[in-house]
Amino acid sequence: MKKSLFIGNIALANDRTAAEEFIQQVRRQYHDAAHHCFAFRMDESVFRTSDDGEPAGTAGRPILSMLDKYELSKVVLVVTRYFGGIKLGTGGLIRAYNECAEAVIRQSTICQHYNFEKVYIHFPFELINKVQHTVQRFRGKIKEDADASGMQAEIEILPSKMEPFRQELITATSGRVRFISERVVK
Repeated sequence: MKKSLFIGNIALANDRTAAEEFIQQVRRQYHDAAHHCFAFRMDESVFRTSDDGEPAGTAGRPILSMLDKYELSKVVLVVTRYFGGIKLGTGGLIRAYNECAEAVIRQSTICQHYNFEKVYIHFPFELINKVQHTVQRFRGKIKEDADASGMQAEIEILPSKMEPFRQELITATSGRVRFISERVVK
Protein backbone atom coordinates (compact mmCIF):
# COMPACT_ATOMS: atom_id res chain seq x y z
CA MET A 1 0.00 0.00 0.00
CA LYS A 2 1.67 3.21 -1.22
CA LYS A 3 5.10 1.59 -1.27
CA SER A 4 4.90 0.24 2.30
CA LEU A 5 5.13 -3.53 2.58
CA PHE A 6 2.81 -5.29 5.05
CA ILE A 7 3.57 -8.91 6.00
CA GLY A 8 1.15 -10.89 8.17
CA ASN A 9 1.95 -13.93 10.30
CA ILE A 10 -0.55 -15.91 12.37
CA ALA A 11 -0.13 -18.77 14.82
CA LEU A 12 -1.95 -20.79 17.42
CA ALA A 13 -1.05 -19.76 20.95
CA ASN A 14 -2.42 -21.68 23.91
CA ASP A 15 -1.34 -19.01 26.37
CA ARG A 16 0.17 -15.53 26.68
CA THR A 17 3.72 -16.88 26.85
CA ALA A 18 3.35 -18.73 23.55
CA ALA A 19 1.88 -15.60 21.92
CA GLU A 20 4.74 -13.43 23.16
CA GLU A 21 7.33 -15.98 21.99
CA PHE A 22 5.78 -15.96 18.50
CA ILE A 23 5.87 -12.15 18.41
CA GLN A 24 9.58 -12.22 19.31
CA GLN A 25 10.21 -14.84 16.62
CA VAL A 26 8.60 -12.58 13.99
CA ARG A 27 10.61 -9.58 15.29
CA ARG A 28 13.83 -11.59 14.84
CA GLN A 29 12.82 -12.79 11.38
CA TYR A 30 12.03 -9.25 10.15
CA HIS A 31 14.53 -7.45 12.38
CA ASP A 32 14.96 -4.53 9.96
CA ALA A 33 11.23 -3.68 9.68
CA ALA A 34 9.82 -0.41 11.02
CA HIS A 35 6.86 -1.90 12.96
CA HIS A 36 5.66 -5.23 14.32
CA CYS A 37 2.06 -4.59 15.30
CA PHE A 38 0.02 -7.39 16.79
CA ALA A 39 -3.03 -8.66 18.58
CA PHE A 40 -3.69 -11.86 20.41
CA ARG A 41 -6.76 -13.24 22.10
CA MET A 42 -6.76 -16.20 24.46
CA ASP A 43 -10.43 -15.93 25.43
CA GLU A 44 -13.06 -13.25 25.98
CA SER A 45 -11.15 -11.53 28.78
CA VAL A 46 -7.49 -12.22 27.92
CA PHE A 47 -6.19 -10.26 24.94
CA ARG A 48 -3.49 -7.75 24.07
CA THR A 49 -2.75 -5.36 21.22
CA SER A 50 0.24 -3.27 20.21
CA ASP A 51 0.63 -0.44 17.70
CA ASP A 52 4.43 -0.70 18.02
CA GLY A 53 5.11 2.94 17.25
CA GLU A 54 2.24 3.52 14.82
CA PRO A 55 -0.31 6.18 15.87
CA ALA A 56 -2.50 4.95 18.75
CA GLY A 57 -5.37 2.70 17.67
CA THR A 58 -4.30 2.37 14.02
CA ALA A 59 -2.77 -1.11 14.06
CA GLY A 60 -3.32 -3.35 17.11
CA ARG A 61 -7.04 -2.64 17.45
CA PRO A 62 -7.78 -3.22 13.73
CA ILE A 63 -5.88 -6.54 13.93
CA LEU A 64 -7.87 -7.54 17.03
CA SER A 65 -11.10 -6.56 15.28
CA MET A 66 -10.30 -9.13 12.58
CA LEU A 67 -9.66 -11.85 15.18
CA ASP A 68 -13.03 -10.96 16.68
CA LYS A 69 -14.79 -10.83 13.31
CA TYR A 70 -13.73 -14.42 12.63
CA GLU A 71 -14.35 -15.43 16.28
CA LEU A 72 -10.77 -16.62 16.77
CA SER A 73 -9.20 -17.34 20.13
CA LYS A 74 -5.90 -18.84 21.22
CA VAL A 75 -4.40 -17.01 18.24
CA VAL A 76 -1.71 -14.37 17.73
CA LEU A 77 -1.48 -12.28 14.57
CA VAL A 78 1.50 -10.05 13.81
CA VAL A 79 1.57 -7.55 10.95
CA THR A 80 5.07 -6.37 10.10
CA ARG A 81 5.44 -3.10 8.19
CA TYR A 82 8.36 -1.99 6.11
CA PHE A 83 7.85 1.77 5.73
CA GLY A 84 7.77 2.85 2.09
CA GLY A 85 8.40 6.56 2.57
CA ILE A 86 4.80 7.75 2.15
CA LYS A 87 2.68 8.47 5.23
CA LEU A 88 -0.70 6.76 5.00
CA GLY A 89 -2.61 8.79 7.58
CA THR A 90 -4.77 7.37 10.32
CA GLY A 91 -7.50 6.03 8.02
CA GLY A 92 -4.98 4.55 5.60
CA LEU A 93 -3.13 2.75 8.38
CA ILE A 94 -6.33 1.32 9.85
CA ARG A 95 -7.40 0.06 6.39
CA ALA A 96 -3.96 -1.39 5.64
CA TYR A 97 -3.68 -3.28 8.95
CA ASN A 98 -7.30 -4.48 8.66
CA GLU A 99 -6.78 -5.72 5.10
CA CYS A 100 -3.50 -7.47 5.88
CA ALA A 101 -4.92 -9.17 9.00
CA GLU A 102 -8.03 -10.31 7.14
CA ALA A 103 -5.99 -11.62 4.18
CA VAL A 104 -3.82 -13.70 6.54
CA ILE A 105 -6.87 -15.11 8.34
CA ARG A 106 -8.63 -15.98 5.07
CA GLN A 107 -5.54 -17.84 3.82
CA SER A 108 -5.21 -19.79 7.07
CA THR A 109 -6.73 -23.09 8.02
CA ILE A 110 -9.07 -22.45 10.93
CA CYS A 111 -9.29 -25.26 13.45
CA GLN A 112 -12.17 -25.55 15.86
CA HIS A 113 -11.08 -26.26 19.38
CA TYR A 114 -13.51 -27.16 22.11
CA ASN A 115 -12.83 -26.69 25.80
CA PHE A 116 -14.12 -29.85 27.41
CA GLU A 117 -14.93 -30.24 31.06
CA LYS A 118 -13.84 -33.45 32.78
CA VAL A 119 -15.87 -35.67 35.05
CA TYR A 120 -14.61 -38.80 36.79
CA ILE A 121 -16.86 -41.77 37.52
CA HIS A 122 -16.80 -45.26 38.98
CA PHE A 123 -19.36 -47.91 38.00
CA PRO A 124 -19.95 -51.69 37.94
CA PHE A 125 -18.56 -53.67 34.97
CA GLU A 126 -21.99 -54.58 33.63
CA LEU A 127 -22.82 -50.88 32.97
CA ILE A 128 -19.97 -50.29 30.53
CA ASN A 129 -22.21 -50.36 27.43
CA LYS A 130 -24.72 -47.91 28.95
CA VAL A 131 -21.95 -45.52 30.01
CA GLN A 132 -20.23 -45.68 26.62
CA HIS A 133 -23.53 -45.17 24.79
CA THR A 134 -24.39 -42.11 26.90
CA VAL A 135 -20.93 -40.60 26.36
CA GLN A 136 -21.28 -41.21 22.63
CA ARG A 137 -24.73 -39.54 22.52
CA PHE A 138 -23.22 -36.39 24.05
CA ARG A 139 -20.21 -36.57 21.70
CA GLY A 140 -17.82 -36.85 24.60
CA LYS A 141 -14.49 -38.58 25.02
CA ILE A 142 -13.87 -41.39 27.47
CA LYS A 143 -10.81 -43.07 28.96
CA GLU A 144 -11.51 -46.18 30.96
CA ASP A 145 -9.63 -48.37 33.37
CA ALA A 146 -10.67 -51.29 35.55
CA ASP A 147 -9.81 -52.43 39.04
CA ALA A 148 -11.18 -55.19 41.24
CA SER A 149 -14.17 -53.11 42.30
CA GLY A 150 -15.35 -52.04 38.84
CA MET A 151 -14.72 -49.55 36.06
CA GLN A 152 -13.29 -46.07 36.39
CA ALA A 153 -13.54 -43.46 33.68
CA GLU A 154 -12.41 -39.97 32.83
CA ILE A 155 -15.01 -38.35 30.57
CA GLU A 156 -14.73 -35.08 28.65
CA ILE A 157 -17.95 -33.27 27.78
CA LEU A 158 -18.69 -29.75 26.54
CA PRO A 159 -19.47 -27.55 29.57
CA SER A 160 -22.90 -26.59 28.19
CA LYS A 161 -23.85 -30.29 28.03
CA MET A 162 -22.41 -31.38 31.39
CA GLU A 163 -25.55 -31.15 33.51
CA PRO A 164 -27.84 -32.91 30.99
CA PHE A 165 -25.11 -35.54 30.54
CA ARG A 166 -24.91 -36.18 34.30
CA GLN A 167 -28.68 -36.51 34.57
CA GLU A 168 -28.92 -38.89 31.61
CA LEU A 169 -26.02 -40.99 32.92
CA ILE A 170 -27.75 -41.31 36.30
CA THR A 171 -31.00 -42.31 34.58
CA ALA A 172 -29.32 -44.77 32.17
CA THR A 173 -27.49 -46.53 35.01
CA SER A 174 -30.38 -46.39 37.51
CA GLY A 175 -28.20 -44.26 39.78
CA ARG A 176 -25.45 -46.90 40.00
CA VAL A 177 -22.70 -44.61 38.67
CA ARG A 178 -20.66 -42.80 41.30
CA PHE A 179 -19.14 -39.39 40.53
CA ILE A 180 -15.72 -38.92 42.08
CA SER A 181 -13.66 -35.79 42.41
CA GLU A 182 -10.18 -36.92 41.50
CA ARG A 183 -8.51 -38.42 38.49
CA VAL A 184 -8.45 -42.21 38.53
CA VAL A 185 -7.63 -43.19 34.95
CA LYS A 186 -3.99 -43.21 33.93
